[in-house]
Amino acid sequence: MESEMTMISKEFFNSARSNLFTIQDAVQYLEKEAKMRTLREKLEKFSHGQDLRKILVQGLLENDPNRKKDAVERRVRGWLGNNSSIHSIKKQDAIEVCFILKLSMEEADQFVAMVSEEALHYRNPDEIVYIFALQHGLSYKEAAELNEQMMKKISIVKDGKEPAEDSFTPVIRREIDALQSKEELADYLEHAAGRLGRYHNHAYQEFMDRLKLLENPPSENLRMEEDHKEKHFTMRDILREYLFEKNILYAKEKERLGKKKDRDLSAEERLVFTKVQESVSASWPDETTLSKMKSRKTDVTRKVLILLFLATDRGRDWRELPEYYWTEERKEKDGAEAQNKTDHGMDGETIPEYWYEDMDDAMTRDEAFEDLYIRLNDMLLLCGFAPLDPRSPFDWLILYCICVEDMFDVDIRMRGVFKEMFGERTEEENNE
Repeated sequence: MESEMTMISKEFFNSARSNLFTIQDAVQYLEKEAKMRTLREKLEKFSHGQDLRKILVQGLLENDPNRKKDAVERRVRGWLGNNSSIHSIKKQDAIEVCFILKLSMEEADQFVAMVSEEALHYRNPDEIVYIFALQHGLSYKEAAELNEQMMKKISIVKDGKEPAEDSFTPVIRREIDALQSKEELADYLEHAAGRLGRYHNHAYQEFMDRLKLLENPPSENLRMEEDHKEKHFTMRDILREYLFEKNILYAKEKERLGKKKDRDLSAEERLVFTKVQESVSASWPDETTLSKMKSRKTDVTRKVLILLFLATDRGRDWRELPEYYWTEERKEKDGAEAQNKTDHGMDGETIPEYWYEDMDDAMTRDEAFEDLYIRLNDMLLLCGFAPLDPRSPFDWLILYCICVEDMFDVDIRMRGVFKEMFGERTEEENNE
């Protein structure tokens, strides 16, 4: 994965794992040196040397003749502006760009993930037809017309709280990849509607498994303070203890209040976020958001999954993985013994000894980092999200925080980083 990085990305990746920075140095480095990837850079990466301005304007006008040329040109200028604050576009717009740039399926998946942090979602009824169209060389205009025809067949799609085993994306993907005609697509959508959904099933399963560990933590396995052992955690507890509520949400509230014109605050009292702080804190979950994720009223986010993964990590995956997870490549890589694991590790069962063989205490710092880095990226990819990007401020901080001598130090470093960057709510403020 590191070999696929650009020179700038490698520079930031190596700086995060260099072990040269104190927590204060790391935050200052990110503020002063961060080169967040612009939307223009993301587009150029997949342009194959084409004149982006020309091909994007032309493509957008061809896809919808009702668009006004002046408005389209302004839109494209915004996307390509060197000093633009735009770092992303809506996922549907990104999909349209895939058609305009004539990207392969692999390139389209990479591009959409880069601009939206989420890959193409084969279960999503809003995307399936466009995925089929990309696979079969249709134009965006043809894809939009086909999607309109198919909408009636998938209008009943809803996300259930308990996803069926055959409704996970890898299973659906294999079925869609096998479709050869529009007629086969129509028949498939009509019969598979009950297995489709707009939310990520594997991400939800991952979220729920790790949330349960935090709600009812087994004291021998989690990194917890003595007075929290054997305690049932509420959503508010989890937000405070593991999702850094008293740092990030505290600072976001101060920043919001500082923007109010009727607030009589001095320059010192007024908090104004830097671009890095805005990027790190964007879409940070609150108690309501977490509850909606749990009840499946909103989709699980990439940021929440990363934080929960690090809060509950106990080494190599300790749960039985579903059969679809074991691709031929993974079977060859991980071995037959790993495929045959039966222990879920959820209710105090005995974990097979081989699962922890040659793990944390036998690893060097670099080996421990590599192991955690690979497993975290594997989890993100399996859940349909983009892997860690060293040019994303939040991802860079995660890379910095997991590069420690002992996995138990990850939480300590994360607490230090977020306190340094956002401050911390005092007990007095907490009781107000």
